[in-house]
Amino acid sequence: MKTPLVSVVMPTHNRAALLGHAIRSVLEQTETNIELIVVDDASTDGTPELLRRLANSDSRIKILRNSESLGGGGARNAGISASSGEWIAFLDDDDEWVPTKLRYQLDKLNACPSAVACSCNFEQHFPSGISRIVRLPENVALYQLLRGSVLGGASMCLCSREVLSKIGGFDTKFKSGQDWDLWVRLRQEGDIVVCNETLVKYQAHDGLRITNNMRSQYLGARRFYFKYRQQMDLSLRRFKIAHSCFIMSRQYERSLRSRFRYLTLSLCHSPLLVGLSYAKSSFPRLIKDFFLRK
Repeated sequence: MKTPLVSVVMPTHNRAALLGHAIRSVLEQTETNIELIVVDDASTDGTPELLRRLANSDSRIKILRNSESLGGGGARNAGISASSGEWIAFLDDDDEWVPTKLRYQLDKLNACPSAVACSCNFEQHFPSGISRIVRLPENVALYQLLRGSVLGGASMCLCSREVLSKIGGFDTKFKSGQDWDLWVRLRQEGDIVVCNETLVKYQAHDGLRITNNMRSQYLGARRFYFKYRQQMDLSLRRFKIAHSCFIMSRQYERSLRSRFRYLTLSLCHSPLLVGLSYAKSSFPRLIKDFFLRK
């Protein structure tokens, strides 16, 4: 029996040097009943020419181009609107899938009819050459998702088109954390299952990436808090506020006095182990910046 069509949505912006690897990892999937919709979000480098060449070589590739940049969420929503699949998957243009990614996830979803989406373990690669396997928890409850983004990024997600349409796709008001917000809203509609296999290669590079922008990180955390605070108990609200303070302590454009104050607030309102991780992450940076500014 032929498997349902999977639509893969890939937003891209000025990443011609990386894009080819991501596309190849989709086309080399063992699950072949796919369409790949690449949304060129107003790139100004060699991306349009590269995409035209690749599309001419494989009819499964469809190209959309935004005349103005819509950002990751807006580009993904445009790709969703142009898709035809029963299932929708997402891949960032600087990540890659292993060949069995979609096949394993479809099998997992078929084995759990109540599931509306599937994530998977992934391998995180750092610029230093170090890599690590990130293993995700199974049977994630909504409370766990409200506390932290425990299901990975958009590149790990395969979800029901029907449910995705119901919840309205990505919330484009998020400056960061759009994938986290999507997982929460998917979880509100049904179960999310996780493949124990490591199926995605996630690139944690130093280039332009939203996870490297502390202001965007703060704005995303702030929006997440106000969007879901009615579903949080008091301890979780305190935890989220402490985390926002920690993010502000990492904003280098702030004065050192301000950054120390926010770090102190985050430590005062965090559980012990979390506070220790905040201190370990921020104090060396603050001390280094103190001496550099003298």
